Amino acid sequence: MTIRNYNEIKASEALKRAQFIAIAPFIFQATIAMKKLGIFDALVKLENDQFLSKEEISEICHLPLYTVSILVDLAISADIMIQNEQNRICLSKIGYYLATDSMTNINLDFSHDTCYNSLYYLTDSLKSGKAEGLKVFTKEFNTIYPFLKQLPDNARKSWFGFDHYYSNHVFDQILDILFNEKKFKHICDIGGNTGKFALAATKFNPDIKVTIVDLPEQCEQAKANIKPVEERVDIYPINILDPEQKLPDDPTTDLWLMSQFLDCFSINQIENILQKIYRTMNPNSLVVIIEIFGDKQKNDTASLVIDATSLYFTALANGYSRFYHSRDLIDIAQKVGFNVNKEIDSIGLGHSALILSK
Repeated sequence: MTIRNYNEIKASEALKRAQFIAIAPFIFQATIAMKKLGIFDALVKLENDQFLSKEEISEICHLPLYTVSILVDLAISADIMIQNEQNRICLSKIGYYLATDSMTNINLDFSHDTCYNSLYYLTDSLKSGKAEGLKVFTKEFNTIYPFLKQLPDNARKSWFGFDHYYSNHVFDQILDILFNEKKFKHICDIGGNTGKFALAATKFNPDIKVTIVDLPEQCEQAKANIKPVEERVDIYPINILDPEQKLPDDPTTDLWLMSQFLDCFSINQIENILQKIYRTMNPNSLVVIIEIFGDKQKNDTASLVIDATSLYFTALANGYSRFYHSRDLIDIAQKVGFNVNKEIDSIGLGHSALILSK
């Protein structure tokens, strides 16, 4: 994360950025339209020295010339496309990434399909501490998690696409790291979601046992996914925030894992969760927290993406959590009584791991 003196930016550049933010929803929705209408597909197939006219794009995409013209004119002004002296069009480097880059498209779909309408209520959420934008999808729940499987198809697909894209790049690498620390026998995967980590762990080590702890609704999805290894994976449905509900107290558990889990909770809730684990775990087991921290990214673009998508939690997920910075969770862990044995950064696409002991 770069520390800058923003007074060094020229006034003309500052105004350009300010105007870009002011009209960003127009550019965003035009980008989605060009993606859905096939305009990106038509242009991405061009060779380096090839261009198309608006009329040719219209014909290839079976679109009215008006549609092509109004979208392409904006794309040129926004540096998504380039127009040569003959008024012919090709994608810019920005447009090429929007058309082809998998991470960019995962973020684009998540922003559009899952978050966009809910972000209209962001200010209300920041005032109330509640996920005011969730009413776009349901008024029955206070958080999105019990409702995930009932989201509209496109919103659900983009939510899981976003979640799994980042987590799937973590599991193999973190398993290598963890088993270099210790040959674990029994992992308690808190917030096991759909069972992705349990499947990766049982594939990585044929002797490992995993217990998935999550909400009943999530455990039902996990149960269906872990059938090939169900003899080595237990399901333990609880609401971890309920003080009356206890964690599985199995003395063989030597690793308590939380991957992309604590970002779903407030600071006070995280403290309560860590206290519950601290009271339950045996003295020789370890706790591993895997999170994506905004302050531990390789570049400013990654930090921007993390800090921006944090607002999903505010407007839509629950109203009070976020992608934290590393110091936030380290301070809570130490307050509870944990030792921070190791902090490992740059795992997968930008995750970090905190390894804790009693």
